[in-house]
Amino acid sequence: MKITDVQAIPLSIPQRMKFAATTTGLNPESDGHVLVKVFTDEGVVGIGEAFRLTPRAVATFINEALRPRLIGADPTRIETLWRRMYLGTFRYGRKGMVLNAISGVEVALWDILGKSCGMPVYKLLGGACWERIRAYASLPPYERPQDAAADAAAMAGEGYHLVKLHQTDIESVAQTRRAIGPDVDLAVDVNGCWTPREAIAMARRMEEHGVRWLEEPVRPMDDYDGLRFVREHSNIPIAAGENEYTHFGFKSLLEKDAVDMLQPDVIKAGGLLCCRKILGMAEAWNTPLITHSFYYGPGVAATAHFVMANPLSDEMEINTAPLEQDFIHPSFRPVGGKIELSDRPGLGIEVDDDVVAHHRIDR
Repeated sequence: MKITDVQAIPLSIPQRMKFAATTTGLNPESDGHVLVKVFTDEGVVGIGEAFRLTPRAVATFINEALRPRLIGADPTRIETLWRRMYLGTFRYGRKGMVLNAISGVEVALWDILGKSCGMPVYKLLGGACWERIRAYASLPPYERPQDAAADAAAMAGEGYHLVKLHQTDIESVAQTRRAIGPDVDLAVDVNGCWTPREAIAMARRMEEHGVRWLEEPVRPMDDYDGLRFVREHSNIPIAAGENEYTHFGFKSLLEKDAVDMLQPDVIKAGGLLCCRKILGMAEAWNTPLITHSFYYGPGVAATAHFVMANPLSDEMEINTAPLEQDFIHPSFRPVGGKIELSDRPGLGIEVDDDVVAHHRIDR
C-alpha cells in the first residue's frame, strides 16, 4: 500500500450554544477546524484532524510541507513517517503549528492502519482498559459568574462527573461549586494568566471550593521553574501539558517536577504514537495523565481511542458547546456523561462531505 495524496481542508463551523444563559460564553477560536485526508492506492482513506488555530495556515503547511514527504510511502510505517515529518521540518519550528500539522497527518495514518487490519485503533494501542469512557464537561469562558454556574449545573444534570471552568475569578469558582454541589468534581483552567506568586495566592483562595486541579496557572506557560514553585506551595494539584509538544517536551515537564498531572493533546503534541510515549513516561514517573481535547472532529475520535487504552485514566475532556453542524459521524457527544467506542476498524468514523463542502474556507 502506498500514499497517493494528502489533503488538508480548513473549515469554519460556528458553535451552537445549548443554554440561553451561555450566550456570553461564545469562543470564536473554537470555530476553526482542519480536516486531514490521506489517500492510498488501495482505496483506503485515512481521516485525521490538526489542531484548529489558524486553520488556513495549518492546512497550507500540511499540503505544501508534509505532503511531498509522504507521497509514495507505506502509510503503515507510522514511526518512520513521523520521524520523516518531524526531522524534515526542523527549520519551521519544533512546537506549535508544525506539530499540530504533523499530529493531524499521524492520526490519519493510524486510521489507515486500523482499516487495513480490520481493527479499531484502541486495540492497536494495546487494547481496552475500560468498558467505557467518562467524559468531563469543559466549558467555554463566560463574562458573568452566574452564566458559568448555570451552565455547569446543567452539565452536572446531564451526567458529567466533572466540570472544568475557563474562568480567572474566584466568584465564578464559588458560584459554580454551589451550583453543582459537593458530588461533582470541579477543575479550573486559566490558560496561563498569572505570575507564580499570583498563582499561589489564587490557588489558596480556591482551596475551600474543592478544586480537583488547577490547570496552566503560570505565564509564560513554559516557565517550568515557576510552575514547580506554584506546585510546591499549592494544596491544589497542578496540571499542564496541552501546550507542550512531543515526548521530548514532556521530559522537561517531568524532570522539573513541575506538575502533578500531565495533559497531552493527541492532535497537538505529535499524534497517537507520541502520546503513547508520553504515557510511558508518565508511568515511569508515577504521574497521572488525563488528555486534553477541546475540539470536535476526528481528533475527538482519536483521543477516545487513546483514552480507552490508557491504564492511568478513563476520563476525557469534551467541549460542551456543540457545533451548528457536525462534520463527523458518530460525533462522540457523550450520553449520560459517558462515551462508548464501537469495534469498527480504524477510528470508526465517517466524514460528512456535504458539511465539509459547505464550511470549507479555502475556496
